[in-house]
Amino acid sequence: TDHCVEIIAASTFWLHHFGRNEEALRLCDQVVDTMLPEIEAIDLVTKSTILTPICRTLAKQRQSGAAKKALELYRTHVSDPVALAGGKVHPSASMSMCVSIMIILKCCSSGGEVYDDLSTDIAHMLNRKDPVFFETTCLAYFDAAWSTMCAEACLCLAKITGCNSQDESSDLIKEGLKCLEASAKTLKKEDGTIVNSIAHSYYSQILSELENLSAPV
Repeated sequence: TDHCVEIIAASTFWLHHFGRNEEALRLCDQVVDTMLPEIEAIDLVTKSTILTPICRTLAKQRQSGAAKKALELYRTHVSDPVALAGGKVHPSASMSMCVSIMIILKCCSSGGEVYDDLSTDIAHMLNRKDPVFFETTCLAYFDAAWSTMCAEACLCLAKITGCNSQDESSDLIKEGLKCLEASAKTLKKEDGTIVNSIAHSYYSQILSELENLSAPV
C-alpha cells in the first residue's frame, strides 16, 4: 500500500541518521526505481511524503550529484505538479511547503554558488506565513519540525548571500534563529522531555550552524 511505501521512504532518513548511509542510499534507489512509479501521478500528497525524506537523505551526501538528483526528483514529481495544480491540492502538499524544501535542495545542489531565482527565494523565506499545522504534520511524517526545515533554508541562503550582502545574510540568520525558537517549543515538553530524538538532533545541528554563522569573525 501507499502507506507502506511512505514508511519505507521515511526509513531512508532513519538509516542515514544512524550512520548506515550505504543502506540508506540503496533503499532510496529501490523506492525511486520500483515503488514511486506505482503511485498515481495526481496523488501529490503521497509523492511528497515519499520523496521528502529521500531527497533530504540525498541532499545530505557530500557529492553534489546526489543533491542534484534530489532536486530533480522533487521538482519533477512534487514541486512542478503542485504549481500546475494551483490551489487544488491538499494543504500538506501546498506550494509554500514545496518552495521551502526546494530552497534547501537548490542550495545543496548549487555547491554554495548563487543561482537564478535566489532573490525570489530569499523574499519567500523572509515573508512567508505558513499554516500552524505544518509544524506537527512535518514532525509526524518527516521526523523534523517544520520550523527547523525553514531555519535550514534560511541557513543555506545566508551562506550563499554572505559574500554579497551582509544585510540580507543577517536578516536570514535572524529569521532562522526565530524559526528555531518555535522548534525548541515543539520538540521539548514542559518537563524537558525530548519529543523526537531525530528531529531534536537536526534542530541542534542547524542551531549550531546558525550561531556559528552569526558570530563575529
